[in-house]
Amino acid sequence: MHVFRSFVRPQFCLAVIGLCLIAACDKGPARFEASGHAITTPQPGTPFSQYITDSETKIRTALHDLRYSPEPHPFDDYSIDDAVSMRAPFAIEPDMQACRQNGKTIENGDGVGFLLVHGLSDSPYLMSDIAMSLHNALPCATLHALLLPGHGTVPGDLRDVDASAWQATVKYGLESFDDNIRHIIPVGYSMGAALVVRAAENHRNDAELSAMVLLSPGFGAYSDLAWLTPYVRYVKPWVDKRRDHDVAKYESLAMNAAAEFQLLTVPFGENTLPPITQPVFMAVSSDDRTIRADLAAHFFCGKVQSDDRYMIWYQGEEKASQDRPQPICDDIDVVTSANPDLRTVNHAHTALTMRPQNPHYGLTGDYRRCDHYREPADYKTCEEDNKDTIYGETNLLESATPGTLRRGTFNPDFDGMMGKMVVFIHKALEP
Repeated sequence: MHVFRSFVRPQFCLAVIGLCLIAACDKGPARFEASGHAITTPQPGTPFSQYITDSETKIRTALHDLRYSPEPHPFDDYSIDDAVSMRAPFAIEPDMQACRQNGKTIENGDGVGFLLVHGLSDSPYLMSDIAMSLHNALPCATLHALLLPGHGTVPGDLRDVDASAWQATVKYGLESFDDNIRHIIPVGYSMGAALVVRAAENHRNDAELSAMVLLSPGFGAYSDLAWLTPYVRYVKPWVDKRRDHDVAKYESLAMNAAAEFQLLTVPFGENTLPPITQPVFMAVSSDDRTIRADLAAHFFCGKVQSDDRYMIWYQGEEKASQDRPQPICDDIDVVTSANPDLRTVNHAHTALTMRPQNPHYGLTGDYRRCDHYREPADYKTCEEDNKDTIYGETNLLESATPGTLRRGTFNPDFDGMMGKMVVFIHKALEP
């Protein structure tokens, strides 16, 4: 072992020196610096409506100063009002007319609060289709969607944020419902799922915490080098700098944010979290190239002790299944990923929460995820509307014709997933 260490240390030092030289030249547009209007954790007791208003003000100011003033059309035809609306936290109150017509019962969401938590570099818009689907299925329910600190403004605001602020915001979210809410069901996507599980450590005995929904759960980064990020962030500020052309989220990622995600998820990799006794619904893709699907499967099979548990496992091509993690226990519903009608080959990490009809991320939406291409010609071909385009995860990049793979931004099985989720929720809410 000491021989290995004596080899690694000089190599590591040389790498750090190189990163320092890179960092010295790592300048860029103003969006890569702190805005001065970063989203922070609201004070305990702040009304959720006030939290929404305060967040909207910060987002508008940051985007006006750092995006819309220096750039005529930073997000194509989206106005600043559009951008603020898509990035801000939101609340959906009960539909009282539908609630009266269908019956003011727990099955229709009476007394139920859903807390929606987005992922790293995302915004509440990534949870909007989930929210509307739950609202339609349980019209008496209340839904609160959070905006995590450092998000929603400009990517530079993730350079000085820490996981404790994210956790404190989720705690605030769990406590943001009024006394009429007797059942709380957090719904977390990607890093949001990890935050939900970590929050449950302090609420596991609360009667109000009735179930958890975990989508593409970010229990560990897919990259083998993720463990280095807490050290590298001091000399290399960015994992990647992108165009940041997506009106709904950041495309660039600060190394500090990746490091805080790594520290947040250490207990999942070390398998040190206590068991979960609440009902759990999960959905994950075997092909995910952002998070480790194997950790999700092991967590579900080993840590979720409720008899009321359900996982959807979106399985990629069978011929390549030996290269992918596999479902390892009962209560896992294996669903084939491919959908020829929607030109989807497999499920990308970025796809699960959006419906195919979404106007921004859907099949005919205005945003095409092509940043996996480095060659300008391939990037341009990917963004063009052509019949050869397929949707899937980046593990297909080498086998696809250059320029034809768009990273999936919608779930071809969205309605099927939501139908199963609602059945699970109804069962979890049974007296």
